[in-house]
Amino acid sequence: MTLLPFLLVTFTAGGLALLTRPYPRWSAIVGFAGLVLAIATAATIGPDESFIVAGGAISGTDFARLFLMIGSVAGLLLFLVALTPKLPPMFPGATLVGLGGAGLALGVVDTGTAVAAATAGAVVGILLTLVRPVTQRGLIVAARELRALVVAGALGLAATAAVAGPLAAVRLNPELIGLAYLAFAVAVAIRLGAVPFHLWAARVADAAPEVGLPLIMAWGPAAFAAVALAWADGAVAPLGQSLGLERGLIVAIGAVSIGLGTVAAAIHDDLEHVVGYSIVADAGIILLGIAVLDPAAWEPTRIWLLTFVAGKSAFAAWAAAMRATFGSHKLSELHGWARRAPILALALAAIVAGAVGFPGMAVFAARASLIELAVAGPLATAVLAVALGSLLYYGRLFVTGFLKPGSVVLAATDRSAPRLLPTPGRLAFLDDARALWSANRAAIAGAVVLVLASVAIAVSGGGLGVREAAAGLPPAEVAPGESLSPANPFEEPSSGPEVSPASVSSEAP
Repeated sequence: MTLLPFLLVTFTAGGLALLTRPYPRWSAIVGFAGLVLAIATAATIGPDESFIVAGGAISGTDFARLFLMIGSVAGLLLFLVALTPKLPPMFPGATLVGLGGAGLALGVVDTGTAVAAATAGAVVGILLTLVRPVTQRGLIVAARELRALVVAGALGLAATAAVAGPLAAVRLNPELIGLAYLAFAVAVAIRLGAVPFHLWAARVADAAPEVGLPLIMAWGPAAFAAVALAWADGAVAPLGQSLGLERGLIVAIGAVSIGLGTVAAAIHDDLEHVVGYSIVADAGIILLGIAVLDPAAWEPTRIWLLTFVAGKSAFAAWAAAMRATFGSHKLSELHGWARRAPILALALAAIVAGAVGFPGMAVFAARASLIELAVAGPLATAVLAVALGSLLYYGRLFVTGFLKPGSVVLAATDRSAPRLLPTPGRLAFLDDARALWSANRAAIAGAVVLVLASVAIAVSGGGLGVREAAAGLPPAEVAPGESLSPANPFEEPSSGPEVSPASVSSEAP
């Protein structure tokens, strides 16, 4: 089946959920139903099944199917976690529209349209920073985030126009190719909040609820990065330019993001900032994949994107469940949390296993491959060691969890002792359901996070068809009558005489 049912479900249900946000119950019902349908329709997306809209083709791929399934499942589970304290009114609608924008970006054949779709879908995520009551600070954060999205989108559109636009001869100028390639990579860095563009990511972590961080900082930016990767390997790499300086700058941004993001996550006290800076650190690996400009980086980069989406969704859900359970988001107040919430401790262990990985796991091999391809010599070992430094902030969370329980943790657990059965004497099903949910919401949130963490570790291990989906061709590279080699998916078709960049450039008026 094509992408059309998924797009119809996400945009329609998302729009309805946003329109009914003054009525939280109806908005939640529409959002929940929309996310369930999104999972079902994402699972039916078939590779190379396309449809035409306004003269442009939108095609499904295995990568799009798996990406959207992971995002939809994560969105539904985050929805359930968000219900435990109070569901943010914008969350269901923004999540669905954001997933729709990501699906359109991954399926549309034209790169410029894909950039526009990825940018437009992300704009709706800004609504999550406008929590009630709306404050001046929230408006400033939303305005700055909108500015970052507009700048990134403009850079992406300018890059695609320069290399694949109407200036067919001029585009082969080496300086212009380098500038376009660097501009698109910088656009990805802005969307991911990579250093030196990390300040907007920190402000988002201040304003948005924990459950909204994956949509704003992971799902949308990952779809944007997937578009950039396909464009760079399909439109820039075949031109044969070395682009050493530009690639070196992108590698530097990626490596610095890995290091500084890891340090920031290890020292911050607020859990939402720990999650946010962990996203910045892992985003550095994505930039390394874009910097390689070699078909060998295609599969590991897209594996990393899938594990990035799943793992950071689980980590954000864990942070939200911690706040719901203990009423605090400061690590200094959460001493002994693991001793009082063993389900959350088990979930965090699964998140760590999925994020760091072990030899033989897809995520472990992808990280090592991208660093080896992007960084030469002994420096690669140093970058890999820094990338594995995520164990520092995860370890800090565990160490804090097994300390002597503090007053906040003790008060929270004493106040919300779980009850596994409804109150005796209640006969109405709805009353029993409400009582069960209210009494056991912390345990329910922990169980939901554990499910999402299990999905993340399955993706990180290469399950669910991750490797096959990551190795597949992007829709922009598949045209009727073409037969591209799986070993080198960006090799031009052999039919017709070969035209070198130099010869085309010499013929330009």
